[in-house]
Amino acid sequence: MNGTNNGYQWIATPAPLAGRYDDIYFINPDVGWAVNGNGQILKTEDGGKKWDIKTQLKDVYFRCIGMTQDGEHGWAGCTTPGKQLYHTSNGGKDWDLVNNLPADAPSAVCGLWVLDENNVFASGTNYPERPARFFKTHNGGESWFVRDMEDLASILVDIYFQNDQIGWVVGGRSVRPNPRRDDVVPTVLKTEDGGHTWKDMLEDINVPLGEWGWKIQFLEDDPDFGVVACENLKAGAIFITEDGGDSWRRQEIRDNCHMINENLEGIGFWDRNLGWVGGWGDATFDSGRTSETRDGGKTWIDLTGSWPKPIDGYPCPPRCNIGQYINRFRFVGEGENRVAYASGNTVYKYTNQELWGPKEGEVAGNRLLGATELKIAADRALVPLTIPEGATSLSVVVYDRFAGQVRTLLEEQNPAAGDRSLSWDLQDDNGQKLPPGQFMVRVTCDGYAESRLIFPERTGTQIPLTASIPHQLRED
Repeated sequence: MNGTNNGYQWIATPAPLAGRYDDIYFINPDVGWAVNGNGQILKTEDGGKKWDIKTQLKDVYFRCIGMTQDGEHGWAGCTTPGKQLYHTSNGGKDWDLVNNLPADAPSAVCGLWVLDENNVFASGTNYPERPARFFKTHNGGESWFVRDMEDLASILVDIYFQNDQIGWVVGGRSVRPNPRRDDVVPTVLKTEDGGHTWKDMLEDINVPLGEWGWKIQFLEDDPDFGVVACENLKAGAIFITEDGGDSWRRQEIRDNCHMINENLEGIGFWDRNLGWVGGWGDATFDSGRTSETRDGGKTWIDLTGSWPKPIDGYPCPPRCNIGQYINRFRFVGEGENRVAYASGNTVYKYTNQELWGPKEGEVAGNRLLGATELKIAADRALVPLTIPEGATSLSVVVYDRFAGQVRTLLEEQNPAAGDRSLSWDLQDDNGQKLPPGQFMVRVTCDGYAESRLIFPERTGTQIPLTASIPHQLRED
């Protein structure tokens, strides 16, 4: 079945508002989990119509999640040093810190693949100044094996294993000592012995500086076809293989408006023809564009923006409910029951089912942060807060665009109720001015949390932001 017909379209699910949903994982079309910038792990059992918060952690940033097929065992990776991995053995009701990781495990877990209850594979970090490492367990977490990958990579992000021996990890390798992001080129590493030895499958391809692999996908029913999204602040490209990963070609992403969708992260193909890429959209991490192809990556259309006029005579489509800042696509089910999910500024679903709308009180609203979009102006960002009556604790922290905590703005006990604003001078906890770009603020009050993206000042033509929860949905 081709997802381009039979009434399939992207719709937003009523997941709680958050700065970003970094990952999702589904074991069937109805049952799945999500992690977001609020420090939450959520679960749905009805295909995304309703989401329940299963855990809320104040000092943790969840980056990735994976579950066993029975839905009982799962792991969640974090970018928080010392709290890199959490585990559940009861379907996600409770999550416990994995406290037996070796000392040389990566300081942040960016990629996670759960093959089964015993075999789990992980990779990190997405910081070129920290060691890049792979680690795994073959006994459900009783012990762990770590492989230092600095001989092959400076950045490691996503990971995928076909079985307990054959797998892939993507990221970037440095061509200079003491690497920065501008010094890396993309790498796609393959192992055939469970992660002990690896081969770079891009070593004979001309690749640009300042680009690294982000997400990887192989089609489940057509494993010869695979794709990798590349993060690049000056260009947009993916890698495609049609022979099971033995050879790859680089494909630039230009849409029908002649615009390059830069700074890609999430990638997902329904089949060899229909696919999507998304991420931050540009060098300032601002537009959050998502593009679609229906010819295997040769041509693309922009699904996110509604531009004020055609560019060079090319008409541009209206906005689509797929939303923005996509970091992950997942595909689940077979035949007429097959669906796709995407995580970005909320969780989205690609389906031919009737649309539904969130019922009264079902969607978590803006309790603490009144604005759905915060802006930087004159080297300063204002964070508006609404503190409820009877609150006993309040914290406000800022994360950078790669989910690293950079500033604690407030830690307060028994805060006064009412409205107030915090002013952030764009400095980190050490008083150092941070480079321009996008950030995320998280407010936690008595176990409830909200997060929002903070955008830089915008200049020139910009793509209008879509709402986090489109209201044009109707109940089924």
